[in-house]
Amino acid sequence: MEALIRLEVKAGHEVHVLALNTDKHFVPHPQPQEGIHFEAPAVRVSPSLQGLIGHLLHPASYFAARFDHQAIRQRIATLAEKADLIVVDSLFMAVYRDAFGSTPWVLRAHNVEHQIWERTLAGMAWSPKKVFTAWQTRRLKRWESAMVQGSTVWAISDEDAVALQLLGAKSAHALPCTYDPSGPWTPSGASGSGVYHLGALDWLPNVQGLQWYLEEVHPHVAVPVTVVSRQWPAQLPRAHGVNHLPRLEDGFSFEAHGIFIAPILSGSGMRIKLLEAMVRGKAIVTTSIGAEGLKNAPGISVANEPKAFAEAIQRLVEDKDYRLAQGVAAQAHARATFADDALVASLRAL
Repeated sequence: MEALIRLEVKAGHEVHVLALNTDKHFVPHPQPQEGIHFEAPAVRVSPSLQGLIGHLLHPASYFAARFDHQAIRQRIATLAEKADLIVVDSLFMAVYRDAFGSTPWVLRAHNVEHQIWERTLAGMAWSPKKVFTAWQTRRLKRWESAMVQGSTVWAISDEDAVALQLLGAKSAHALPCTYDPSGPWTPSGASGSGVYHLGALDWLPNVQGLQWYLEEVHPHVAVPVTVVSRQWPAQLPRAHGVNHLPRLEDGFSFEAHGIFIAPILSGSGMRIKLLEAMVRGKAIVTTSIGAEGLKNAPGISVANEPKAFAEAIQRLVEDKDYRLAQGVAAQAHARATFADDALVASLRAL
């Protein structure tokens, strides 16, 4: 979201951002980017039984309906009267579609949302939670199809653009996430042989992927791995040789860790943590789903089977020249393909 706002400003647009400051990720004093009008009203969106009951008749799945708040709806209706274009940043904000009036709007799709949950369900054991998730996923797919039908969509990847076109979008353009070359992702290269994984483990697809790694891949890996995440869910095993750090500030060194792993089995769109690792110049191991949206990036080892994933890690650890070459190739691809300046003209044209 930050990257798209930045591109809009660089393209010369006057940008007003209305952002939900949610209870799950509440920011006491949000700092807006320069050059934008910014407001971030606090809202509660965390799932609850009361919220589910209150939204049973909402046309959207509860995945999306919980973001629908009357005060936000009224504010959007006011802002829409002065706007030339509304960018609906993520499908979940399309719950406010009927507040836009006659103002043109475009959907910025971070993912094909129902695809995330269909892939996630494939890796879930039977449980009441799976039954509930399957029910909500079916509702989400129907609602997502209705929102996309006849709409203009800015997809985050080529793969998603194709999928959304098939769902009935009037037009679907691929506009990947970009990065600011002067921003916080500073190059640290792949000279260090340390292996790390960075991800939010309050998100089920991330938990599933790391569980697969810990149970099926890590037993074949002969080197330690550092996992950086605020949480460590109870269902994840504590594997020998896996070091958990809640924060990067807790002693993590990017210089010492030249290998980034992203065991991803579900999801869609584009994984920003992979883009970050590319910009930093890391050698990367991921799955074919993890590599989606990166435009066939060189310097990334793709493996879908546990032993192949482990072997890819071991090769990078043991062969420094190969590791360095992979990091350089990934970084060069990121600079040429995903830096802000590479996409400003595309956004302006859209």
